[in-house]
Amino acid sequence: MKVLTRYLAREFTQYFFLGLGAFSAIYLIVEFFEWINAFLYNKAPWALMGAYFLNKFPSILFQVSPAAVLLAAIITLGLMSRHNEIMALKSSGIALGFLVYPILGVAMLVFGGLLGLSEYIIPWANQNARGISDYIIHKKKSTATFKQSQIWIHGRQSIYNIQLYHPDRNVLEGLTIYRFGPDHAMVQRVDARSAQWKEGKWILSDASITDFDSKGVPARTHYPELVLSLPETPGDFQIAEKNPDEMNFRQLREYVQKIERDGYDGRKYRTAMHGAISFPFTVVIMACLGISLALRSERGAGFARAIGYCIFISFLYLVVYSFILELGKGGSFPPFLAAWLANFIFAMVGIYLLLSVRH
Repeated sequence: MKVLTRYLAREFTQYFFLGLGAFSAIYLIVEFFEWINAFLYNKAPWALMGAYFLNKFPSILFQVSPAAVLLAAIITLGLMSRHNEIMALKSSGIALGFLVYPILGVAMLVFGGLLGLSEYIIPWANQNARGISDYIIHKKKSTATFKQSQIWIHGRQSIYNIQLYHPDRNVLEGLTIYRFGPDHAMVQRVDARSAQWKEGKWILSDASITDFDSKGVPARTHYPELVLSLPETPGDFQIAEKNPDEMNFRQLREYVQKIERDGYDGRKYRTAMHGAISFPFTVVIMACLGISLALRSERGAGFARAIGYCIFISFLYLVVYSFILELGKGGSFPPFLAAWLANFIFAMVGIYLLLSVRH
């Protein structure tokens, strides 16, 4: 059995990398023609163009891996069936389960590899690709400026309203702080034209403090400059929109906790967080579907039929997965369900087809 296991694993891996290279090349060609006009129009150097596509390559591998696994499973078992190898194994008393385990084992390894790719490489590469495209097309370097109006943050002891935040200089403009007592009545309001973080403290310029007594009567005091010790640091005010594609699972989890703690809607990012696990697991489901489709046909599947199956199923899965995921980001589905529902549906179809195979 060890010989059969090694043979199946080797054949499956060989066709997987063949499909991975083919699909990646097609995807890269489409991406190239989509961007080449904009790059040439902006007179982008060839080195920068090459760097852009090089940084896009990890996410391309990530997206086409499920289709490559599906293709490899169909071709591996389809060719064995066409050459009557599966019939010979059945005649020898070998159960079909021995054909399934090596392929699923390799698919699980691919799943682990995709998790590592999405956690350590893809976010960094996507940031680089976006930075390069911004520099080429918009003639500006990618910055971390969090420019938003009317930023509201629920802090540890207060509620903050910030008109404009400059993280590069640790400066807040148009700052208002509302402080509340144990009975949720406002006890103090702090207004400042600007606030700058220096040596672990906030330096407020053109500030005023309004204190409210037990009856709510205000008493206002103005300060040209005021040193204020707050529990919040500059990092706590970085709440600008972030691209989920440029964050790994750990960063998404921390970001979701932060924005939900500050009173923001985190469904979009929570759905993307669950999607960071659910999409790589697609390779295991596609392996099950490929095995089922290959074993259901006595004559097996040739390359043409395998590619047809692969394109149709992969397209159908991406449509269903993307549609449900967007519903989750919009709040129509719980985030966890939105990320995993498509996988559950296709897994049930794969298991049903696998159980219906004649043993």
